[in-house]
Order: sequence, then C-alpha cells, then structure tokens
Amino acid sequence: MNRLLPFLLGPELVWVGLLALTGLFISFSQPLPPNDHDKLLNAGWFLPGLGVLLAFATLYWVPGGQWWWLLRVGLASLIGIFLVVNFLCEAAIYNDSRDSGIGSAYMLFIGLGISVLIIIGIIAAICFMVKWPFLNIFKWMLIVLAVLIGLGSLIGWLASLGGNKT
Repeated sequence: MNRLLPFLLGPELVWVGLLALTGLFISFSQPLPPNDHDKLLNAGWFLPGLGVLLAFATLYWVPGGQWWWLLRVGLASLIGIFLVVNFLCEAAIYNDSRDSGIGSAYMLFIGLGISVLIIIGIIAAICFMVKWPFLNIFKWMLIVLAVLIGLGSLIGWLASLGGNKT
C-alpha cells in the first residue's frame, strides 16, 4: 500500500480537493442575496490558476516518469478547470437580466486557467527535454508569484488608506 499511495496523491486528488473547496464556498454563498454574485465570480479569477499550480506541485512527491506525470497534470487540469469554472458560474446565476456577463466570465476564467496550464506545461516540457531541474524553476516561479501578490496587496491596501476623507 505504501508504494501505491504516492500515485494516488497526484494531480487528480488536487483537483478533487479544489472542487470540494469550491462546493463548500458555493454552499456558504447560497442563496445569493440580490446583486451579490460578484464574490463568486471573483473567485473565478484565481481558482483555476491556483488549481493548475497545485497540480504541478505534485511533482515533488509523485514517482514515475516525468512525461507521464505531465500528461496526468494536463488531463486532470483541463477537466478540473472546466468543472470549477462551471460550478462557480452556475452558482452565480439569477436566471434574469442580472446574469449579463456570466457567459463571458465563463469563457474568460477557462481561458485564464488553460493559459496558465499551457505556459507552465511548456516550461516543464522544455526542462524535461534539456534535463534541467524543473522543481527549482517551479519553486522560483512560485516565489515570484508570491512576491507579486504581496506587492499587489500592499498597493491595494495603500490605495485604500485615503478613501474615507470627509
């Protein structure tokens, strides 16, 4: 059983966990108050990309061939992106005129997730072909992403300081 466990803890399990968290987030947001579907749609900006990043992080513990792992990440991420975005957009529907833009958001969020998947997949494939250590490159990609998120949060916080002048 110990030899089978690392294979089960792959990108598929990451996406199942993210789908469960998305379902939990949606269940806490239901029923939707009037004009309050923005918080669900705002989650669509980062959940598909976060799922792809977490799926690629499974290379740290999943044994086996790197190309097989890359195929698993690609297929699991494609299915996971569609399911997560579909859950979010379906939960944000009012079935009236307030739904304008949900179809565009659906396409945008899927496009964002697939773009992250393609970019990191190409970087991983190049690293595998030329025998570079992908984990080191991935680690630095995550560090740069964390710094950019931190700077964006700092800028947003600083911009909100002067907003309550009376």
